[in-house]
Amino acid sequence: MDGERLSDLEKRVFQDLQKEQQPPKHLEKKVVAKLMEEGQLRKTVTMKVYIKWAASVAAGILLFLSGTYYGKSSNIDRVEIEPDRGYMLLLHEDERFQPGEPMTMFEEYKAWMENTFNKGVKITGQELKNEAVLINPDGRTQVLDEDVDKRTTGYFLVEAASLDDAIQVAKETPHVKYGGIIEVKPYMVR
Repeated sequence: MDGERLSDLEKRVFQDLQKEQQPPKHLEKKVVAKLMEEGQLRKTVTMKVYIKWAASVAAGILLFLSGTYYGKSSNIDRVEIEPDRGYMLLLHEDERFQPGEPMTMFEEYKAWMENTFNKGVKITGQELKNEAVLINPDGRTQVLDEDVDKRTTGYFLVEAASLDDAIQVAKETPHVKYGGIIEVKPYMVR
């Protein structure tokens, strides 16, 4: 083709074709997953994945320890949450989550739980393991690994006077300070 015969628009289109194109993120993930499923691509563990895994384990241990410490230090053997005042705070983490020093985090979670309880809000919670299995409508199961974009890593149950109060409790958690996401869900009472 002779470049002088092309219009300005055609020249720009050809120049754009020479630029490196990136596939959409969701498409890239599907292709990589399919290649791994077929054995044409192996998963490699990068240092970033290892650090993320280690940080998640440390954060989980801190959450568990703070819950255990709080449970032993309080006068309540078992917290009973009233269903019509109960809210679940689901703790999620994605690439934005950057845990701090383990002992500092432990102290922050402990102080937050004690402060929440001292305000008259019943609270209990637990860390969740990274293991997860999805069961599809057709009965197939899918194991989720720790590399999913958003992981659910723990939960708290709170008894609050209103959804607004539960949201305020969630906003005060150390989890959001470290880049975590909290989903607040009221119990359904029937």
